Amino acid sequence: HARAAFRHPPIMSSCVTPGGVRRIRESIDGSLSDVSVQVLNLKSDAELGYSAELNDGETKVPATFAKTLASKFGAVKSNAVLKLTDVRYEADQAFVNAFEFVENVDAEFVKDADVHAAKKAKTEGGAAPTAVSPTSGRRTQPISSLNPYMGAWCVKAKLASKGNVRTFRNAKGEGKVMTVELVDEAGTAIQATVWKDAIDKYDEMLTVGKVYYVAKGSLRPANKQYSSCNNDYEMSLDGRCEIEPCLDPVDVSKMARAYELVKIDQLAGKIGTRGSVDVLAVVQSVGELGAVRRKSDNEEIQRRDVVLADDTGKSVTLTLWNALAVEQGAQLAAMSNPVVAVRGLRVTDYNGVSLSTVARSEMFVEPSSADIADRVAALRAAYDPDATFVAAGAGLANARGGAGGGSNAAQRTTLMDMQPELLPPSTAPAVVGLVNATACLIKADQPMYYAACPEEGNNKKVVEENGKWYCEATQKTYDTCRRRYILRMKIQDQSGAGWVNVFHEQACEMLGMDAEALHAIRDADPAKYERAVKRAQFGDWHLKLKAKTEEYQGESRRRLTVLQCAKPDYAAEAKHLLGLIQAIRA
Repeated sequence: HARAAFRHPPIMSSCVTPGGVRRIRESIDGSLSDVSVQVLNLKSDAELGYSAELNDGETKVPATFAKTLASKFGAVKSNAVLKLTDVRYEADQAFVNAFEFVENVDAEFVKDADVHAAKKAKTEGGAAPTAVSPTSGRRTQPISSLNPYMGAWCVKAKLASKGNVRTFRNAKGEGKVMTVELVDEAGTAIQATVWKDAIDKYDEMLTVGKVYYVAKGSLRPANKQYSSCNNDYEMSLDGRCEIEPCLDPVDVSKMARAYELVKIDQLAGKIGTRGSVDVLAVVQSVGELGAVRRKSDNEEIQRRDVVLADDTGKSVTLTLWNALAVEQGAQLAAMSNPVVAVRGLRVTDYNGVSLSTVARSEMFVEPSSADIADRVAALRAAYDPDATFVAAGAGLANARGGAGGGSNAAQRTTLMDMQPELLPPSTAPAVVGLVNATACLIKADQPMYYAACPEEGNNKKVVEENGKWYCEATQKTYDTCRRRYILRMKIQDQSGAGWVNVFHEQACEMLGMDAEALHAIRDADPAKYERAVKRAQFGDWHLKLKAKTEEYQGESRRRLTVLQCAKPDYAAEAKHLLGLIQAIRA
């Protein structure tokens, strides 16, 4: 069944931009480009031109097309996918000034996860339970009841954490953003992204540990790679949201995020999944404090490894970073087998299975909170320091070898995770990951290759002059040149789509011919050339990708590059899945 991992429902070939409608709505201050959406209920009016609903699989927005585009609608039908190259949002609708036709599809695109959420919202029996504040009269509901399909909502929650305000620049100018975590009385947490206008209004008022009413924000699927909250959704709070202090008497001690503990023998099943884990374990050993230098800014970062064990008979190495390594690491080193509860850990496949803290991780030494007191006592009673513990990653490192030639240094990931909504700064180091994806669009009219210097080891561009080829780098003229690929294609996996840059060696593999052969048929037989390019579409690949944020004309963009490619090794994929299953059942 490993082959099933590469199959996508037919509708997924449309390659709509995840969160595209939200991006359009946030472009109030200027136009937006390169957003692919589906058009629903397409209508034509002699005076007003064409109108439709724009759909990204999650949300929809009404749209009006410029009258000058009427001639481009010949092949466009309802449910078609368009790439909007100039669109702006005002007066609660989108105005499209330019687009490119992508394809016609037969049905409305609905994201699978959102279908499930929509059904859940409709079948869970009426409105969510609410409470009314005796002082403000506000009607609130639990965070667990929130979903993107509800109308107005309001929650009463404690501000559990508050990140630093970060600045960024894009086509609309300079912006600000901040991440906070909210927890309600049921112990349910949700992450919220606070944008510039809301920061200007509420930043000075927001204090960690205090309780607030939060309303009139928007909800969207959570990007769990960048969230320590195991919540399916996250809030987006802009200048239209409302935040006010709660003056009612509240038992703040109840507003603590509930633990979602994972046993050490179950960690292997969390590799490659999105989100973080919480662990309750005994510290077996504590390593020495060390340091590494970050490549992006040469800053020295403190680190320390500790070995954890629990009542499953398994152990795992946890890497502590920065303050956790220095302060709490030193505390652990002075104690004898303390019990620790650690929230918000990342699971990696280093040495089979390992754990690592992230910026939002929290560690509690000898925890005393009531919700896990019984588990702490049971773990302490069951722990035998003389017992033999087996490493949770034993035997898994080889089983997880690169399917299709991947590298163990790169982790399995998804296109959505490599293109986060909030881009890292351009100074941040590149991210490398392994992705199973399908090549869904290669434009035959793009420059597919360039003329390179014929000297071995010199791939510099040459320019044709009087039937010969001149190289600026060597200052020489040659009788011939070599064609080398440099092209872009759109790929897609189960999480979304993205454009990638493909260079010569990888393009030869993915197109099935070298650039010289493709050049030979381009002028001689254009139809054959186009067939050769299209033949490479919808092929499945195991790719090693590099993702890096770059700035172009003041706008930050994510650049994806194919480093390695190979056809899927279904036997290796099956072995990988079998290794995970065996680890879970062990």
